[in-house]
Amino acid sequence: MTTSAGDADWVHDADWGLTYAAADALTIDGDWVLTHGPCSPRRYHLIGFFLVSSGRHIYVPLLQSSDASRAADLISSVPISASICASTQGIVLARAPWSSYYISTPISPKWTRIPNPMYSHPISIPVALVAGGDDGHGDGFLIICAVPSADGPQGFYRFDIYESSTGEWRTGPDRFPTGEILPSSGVSCGSAVYFRTETPSVVSYDDATGVARVLPPPPRCWGSEVQWELAEANGRLWCVCVRGRVVEVYQLGERDQWTMVGQSDAIDCSDPPRPLRAHSAGLGVVLWTNGRLGRWDLEHGKAIRLWFGEAAPPPGSCAQYVPYCAELELRR
Repeated sequence: MTTSAGDADWVHDADWGLTYAAADALTIDGDWVLTHGPCSPRRYHLIGFFLVSSGRHIYVPLLQSSDASRAADLISSVPISASICASTQGIVLARAPWSSYYISTPISPKWTRIPNPMYSHPISIPVALVAGGDDGHGDGFLIICAVPSADGPQGFYRFDIYESSTGEWRTGPDRFPTGEILPSSGVSCGSAVYFRTETPSVVSYDDATGVARVLPPPPRCWGSEVQWELAEANGRLWCVCVRGRVVEVYQLGERDQWTMVGQSDAIDCSDPPRPLRAHSAGLGVVLWTNGRLGRWDLEHGKAIRLWFGEAAPPPGSCAQYVPYCAELELRR
């Protein structure tokens, strides 16, 4: 298996409060680890999270990179009444009341308001970003919103899509039937976005084909005692499932089949771990545990913990963790 030099540097050389410790043994499908998917370039790594809580924005770094200063600038300049809601490959999205959206890209880092959608959007609708598309600048993107039907049965959605290359909104399939889609659950992989529902199930919309569908979650991710989130790693869609204090990681493969690619022993903590949605070029998952964030590296069998000055709130309706993924350029 290959390891980027950046991963080794930030685990061992960073001197700003990162610690690492041996994790419990993980069972990994070695054949899958050697395979990389088409969805995300390897140069993009998860470098931190935007924590949105009680109207405040906090940037939580997982490693110290040259892009951390941009994250701080984004937080200090978030438009009035807006909240960061999605990010992928260095592109960051914020939204505000009255269907207002603002975008920041690596090439155009200042917040820029985009045109309002054709129809009004509730402030809490599920949204995801897709990187790519030819907008003439090399930082094209799609904003894909799952909008509940206002005049149809409950549980029906349409997809509103903003395309940076045209500067316009368009509408995908009408009244797509599914369970209630959970806010702050969207991740992207290639041209597709995925959301969790209360059912539970996974809703997928692929903008390249215009096809929306509903997928079952992994068979062991059912039940009221199970915490689960979606993640994208190395271009593959993952489902991170926590049963009690045991973490199980599944990858979505061909024919929509889930395969377990990692499993931990019981984690020693007072509160059950909570998984976070994430994007990364590495092989790891991020968990909230006892007020701290931990990155469990499946490839190397290590846990890297980030120490907070104060306890971080658990993920939920009052605290949203938006993953920030960017090109990895470490500072010494």
